[in-house]
Amino acid sequence: MGELSVSLLRLSYLVFLWLFVLAALMTLRRDVYGTTIRRRGNGRRPAATSRGRSRVPVPAEMAVGPVVALPQPGLPTPLGPAASSGLTPPHGQAAPGRANPTRLIVRSGPLRGTTLPLARSPIVIGRSSTANLVLDDEFVSGRHAQIVPRQGGWVLEDLGSTNGTFLGRERVTVPRELTVGQSVRIGNTTLEVAR
Repeated sequence: MGELSVSLLRLSYLVFLWLFVLAALMTLRRDVYGTTIRRRGNGRRPAATSRGRSRVPVPAEMAVGPVVALPQPGLPTPLGPAASSGLTPPHGQAAPGRANPTRLIVRSGPLRGTTLPLARSPIVIGRSSTANLVLDDEFVSGRHAQIVPRQGGWVLEDLGSTNGTFLGRERVTVPRELTVGQSVRIGNTTLEVAR
């Protein structure tokens, strides 16, 4: 083998080694910092990906990122909070003096303006790509908190997060019932419970 062949072989081995190191670093970064959230213009999802494949619509209950949708008239909504007598109001009606929460609105943080409808299944909030509402924030745990339908209302639970979940100015340590107008703070993001 000539000297040129040996030099080319060494150079190709060095390039391959550096590509391997960069791939390992990118994998570690993704594991440590989670997924990256990018703004998508006016909140609508693009019709096709950059590789030309079309996206399949995902129901709001299974979404893995910001969902911009408003409750649609005629569709069932969660039952309102139970009255103090313990009776559940009829479907679609609020308990006396209270309104049914039907959506979460992101009021501050990177996803400001995003609306997430409250459907019949729990909503997990966190930094993990498996969460329903993904928050790209270093102060948010992978599975930080969840909002679950319970006893005709919605309940906020902290899932053992490091930095805590706050309802108003109070840290959530036990499951707390949500009412319209309350604010929930998770990391640098503030959510508002809305009708």
